[in-house]
Amino acid sequence: MSDRDGGNGPLLLGVRHHGPGSARAVRAALEAAGPRTVLIEGPPEADALIALAADEDMRPPVALLAHVVDEPGRSAFWPLAEFSPEWVAIRW
Repeated sequence: MSDRDGGNGPLLLGVRHHGPGSARAVRAALEAAGPRTVLIEGPPEADALIALAADEDMRPPVALLAHVVDEPGRSAFWPLAEFSPEWVAIRW
């Protein structure tokens, strides 16, 4: 939301991944804006896993590892800790 669009547009939060300051800023921005929907950057293949991360029994640290089926050396890793802005957004 911005002053220019009357608060009706998207709220875009730039974060430093794995930065505790970013996690605090994300929490404050979400609490202030109260959005109905939150979009978190990540691989679309992980969309179904968001419900697992949002489960109240899930406790960080946790991580997502994705790799090319026939080339496991081509992989990406998304670690999430209590102070990760993505974790804060998922749990919000």
